[in-house]
Amino acid sequence: MSLRRFVFLTGLVLALAATSPSAALAAAHGTDRPLTGTNTGTGTLNLDTGAQTVNFSGQLSHLGADTGQADLTITFTSASTFTYTGTRTFVAANGDEVFSAVTGSGTSTPPTAESTETDTITGGTGRFAGATGTYTNTVSSVIVSVIDTTVTTRVTATVQGQISY
Repeated sequence: MSLRRFVFLTGLVLALAATSPSAALAAAHGTDRPLTGTNTGTGTLNLDTGAQTVNFSGQLSHLGADTGQADLTITFTSASTFTYTGTRTFVAANGDEVFSAVTGSGTSTPPTAESTETDTITGGTGRFAGATGTYTNTVSSVIVSVIDTTVTTRVTATVQGQISY
């Protein structure tokens, strides 16, 4: 086989490998990227049901300016400790979304509460379709008001982890 033909066939094989669906999938979903930033928002907790909704905004790497919502279920394990589970959606500046499952625990000494979560990214939309990863969310809350069984808090959260998309 001539050198020219060998080079041509080798180049053709490499080009086909680079454009195959598996190579495209690896390039699209195989790169871990840091996910870091801070969000602030407002939480509303129903003390009767343990249902909490947190609406937030901030800045996260690979999302830019973001907004979002967490829907959580709080379980009080003692007078000053709690656990929670739920879901969170981050909305990037361009409207693409990142979804995650939330699991956390914390302590409460009114008017403040501190918690730490380990969150698992479960997918997304747009450039985050099929996204995976994990991150830690460190959360501080301060009670703003209590009306009957509804507690409103000011929430600050720091995100540190990785996202692959």
